[in-house]
Amino acid sequence: MSDGDIDRLVAGRLRQVRLDRGLTLTQLAQQTGISVAHLSRIEKGERQPSIGSLLQLARSYGVSIGALVEDLPERDYHLVRAGEATVHDSGDARYEVLSGPHAAISVVTLELPAGARTIEAHHTGEEWLHAVTGSLLLRLGEHEITLEPGDSVQFDSSVVHSLHNGAKRALRALIASSASAARHPVTGIPRH
Repeated sequence: MSDGDIDRLVAGRLRQVRLDRGLTLTQLAQQTGISVAHLSRIEKGERQPSIGSLLQLARSYGVSIGALVEDLPERDYHLVRAGEATVHDSGDARYEVLSGPHAAISVVTLELPAGARTIEAHHTGEEWLHAVTGSLLLRLGEHEITLEPGDSVQFDSSVVHSLHNGAKRALRALIASSASAARHPVTGIPRH
């Protein structure tokens, strides 16, 4: 969970506690000595509350500071918005991590430049590879498998494998791997 997500959750929590107690911002400002404008910015997530502000709010609500910021609901999903994926540029390719940090599977998009190939890799688990754009050559042990856009292959990732782009344009592929981050050569990224 990013810092921005935490800030929004705390802001929402502070607003909800105030509403649960039937207080307006003006009433809360009178009780705490914090201006209405500042309270409003805190509840909108535009400002982070100071420890002093949290202490005043906790006293006014009759709860601990921990009750205001702890026990935030854990999301049961991991959302990656377009353009917000964690990007790793290796010497051979560009990987965008789409799966969460504790996922049972690792999902990435791969951008492989024209004429490039990934290093040979092998790791525990299974892997699924889907060609999105461009023609992709998978070398899997003794086999060479060409994937065209829309083609997919699933294989035992303990077999030595690498990807090759013989075209004059970059290609994109989607990769899902069952290997845990702890057993992966690069944490959270299927290495090819």
